[in-house]
Amino acid sequence: MEKCKNWFNDLSLFKKIVLIVFIIIFCTFLIFFLNLQFLIKQYEKELYQTSAQALNHASASIANEMERIESISDQIISDSIIQENLYQLNQNPNSNRRAVYKRDAYQALFPYTFSNQYIKSINMVLPDGSNICMGNSDDIKKFDSAALKQIAGESKGRIRWVSAVEPGEDVCCLRMLRQLKFLGLNQLADLCLVVDIEALISDSLRNAGYSSDNAPFVLIQNGRRIYPAQPYYDETYSALLEEMEASKRTYTITSIGGEKKFIITGSLPVIGWNYLYFRDYNPIFHNIRLAKLQVIVFSILSCIVALVLMWMVFGRILRHLEFLVRKIRCFGNGTLLPEQIPSYNYEERHDEIGQLHRAFDEMTKSVKVLRDENYDKQLLLRDATIRMLQQQINPHFLYNTLDTINWMAQKYGADDISTMARSLGNLFRISITGQEELIPLAEELSFLDNYIQIQNIRFKDRLNFEMNIPNDISHIQIPKLCI
Repeated sequence: MEKCKNWFNDLSLFKKIVLIVFIIIFCTFLIFFLNLQFLIKQYEKELYQTSAQALNHASASIANEMERIESISDQIISDSIIQENLYQLNQNPNSNRRAVYKRDAYQALFPYTFSNQYIKSINMVLPDGSNICMGNSDDIKKFDSAALKQIAGESKGRIRWVSAVEPGEDVCCLRMLRQLKFLGLNQLADLCLVVDIEALISDSLRNAGYSSDNAPFVLIQNGRRIYPAQPYYDETYSALLEEMEASKRTYTITSIGGEKKFIITGSLPVIGWNYLYFRDYNPIFHNIRLAKLQVIVFSILSCIVALVLMWMVFGRILRHLEFLVRKIRCFGNGTLLPEQIPSYNYEERHDEIGQLHRAFDEMTKSVKVLRDENYDKQLLLRDATIRMLQQQINPHFLYNTLDTINWMAQKYGADDISTMARSLGNLFRISITGQEELIPLAEELSFLDNYIQIQNIRFKDRLNFEMNIPNDISHIQIPKLCI
């Protein structure tokens, strides 16, 4: 932590600002990206649920159409002509009018065949195994006749939907046609309406906004595919149904055969058959992923542009501070400014940078003035010292000369000249020696004695001098040569 702190402190101001702005932009982009991810997931979730609900409408449409077909079967079993002719066939197995009864029953089926576009054929299988068919008689052959007979007998007149032996485009609406006359309820025939389930599913999906061309709609009965005819990952049905039943969800996203699939499940409420609707994930959510990618790319480009602009703007702003630092260094080293530093007039700038430059320039001018003044003072001091030394030469020379006169006067017996030379020499010695401003009174009086001796020789009897000083004040400090 301390190393990071020192590293950050050692960075230049420009790099610090760039680093801080970069961190802010990065954090902003990261938060934006996370929010975008969250919004897209929520949108996809809503899209999944909407798709599942739309498919529920398609399944409800299929169920409603099957209910209409069931109502048609109700009309057939209650048709009086059909009831009467089948009753006569049942009561008169050896009558020569059986062909007439079958013809009349057959003609009575005609309006019901065209009452619904998905009914391919109507079959009434008599107890003797013969079939009265309105439509293609080969349609009934797709179903197991023994199984149909058994199921109809077990149902006791209730409607049952039966799939063909092989998965395909047809299913059968089966019920026992029972005698209504005298409420005998005897079995007259097995009514079998062959329904084009492929056309019914295609129309329902198309009306709901789906297409079954590249998105198989699979009908499952007891874990077995009954539609469409072509196999489509049959081994996955049980696992998918169990997974979605356990999670209580009507959709899932999984990879099958190396392709990502969006799978919706449900059941047809009329008959309880399950269905699975497979759609390719990529084409559905291509626009979402493309929009997400575009937003991310645009955001990254915006961040890069912002960083470049920030780099340029702060570079232009902070380069003036860099110029100021270089000026300070050059001033501290006593060198001239490098030629590569561009000249700039900071007098017209009123921001902080202009104020700093102007203040530094004024300071340098003041320092130069003080430096020049100090240099001049040093020169004056040197000259004064030289003059003082020069002035000291003359007193020393004069003192030595007086001392020589004193000795010559003593040699020739000129006591007055000797006394005057000695006294004058003592006065010169006092003037050129000693740096004290204050001296004791006794010492000042000894200097005075030399001065008086010179004056006595000069003025002879005209000067009368007396000095009376108490001894207790001889130690008082007084200015030198003041008396």
